[in-house]
Amino acid sequence: MSKRSRKWMAQRLPIKADFVTHSEDLDQNCAWEHFGGLALDEAKTRFAENALFYQEDFMFMGTNAFLFYFPVLDDYLRSVPDEENDDDWESWIIAQCIRAQFDSDTVNRLKPIATPIVELAEFVRDNIRRFGSDDAERQRVADAWTDLVHHIETLGNA
Repeated sequence: MSKRSRKWMAQRLPIKADFVTHSEDLDQNCAWEHFGGLALDEAKTRFAENALFYQEDFMFMGTNAFLFYFPVLDDYLRSVPDEENDDDWESWIIAQCIRAQFDSDTVNRLKPIATPIVELAEFVRDNIRRFGSDDAERQRVADAWTDLVHHIETLGNA
C-alpha cells in the first residue's frame, strides 16, 4: 500500500481521545499505551517487532485512531514473504480485528477505508500460500477475509 494513493487516510496524528472513547476501557487504554503518539512509520516498526502481541490493539482502538493506523496492518500483511508461513494466526486475527471495528455506529466513518480493506482481502486471498503452512490454515484465513468483506458490504447496504 505504500506505493498506492492514501487519499482516504486521516492526516492528523491521533490523540488519546481518538483511541480511548470510554475512559474505563482497559483495552483502549492499552492500545493508546502501545501506539499513542507514534507516527505511522514508528507504528509500523513497533507492530512488526511483535505483531502477535500488538494485533488486538487494532480491535480496540477508537475509530479515528484505526483510520489513521490501518496502513500498519495493510503494509504488514503485504510484506509477508512469498514462501510458506509457519502459521496463520496473525493474518486470521487481523481480519477479526478489522471486522470488530465495523458496526452500525462506525460504518459511515470507516467508509473511506472500505475499498482498501476489500483490496487487502483480495490480496490475502490471491496470495493465500503466504498465510498458513497447510491447506486447512489457509482456508481458515481465506474464510475470515471473505467473511470480513461480506460483513462490510452488508453494513454498507443496510
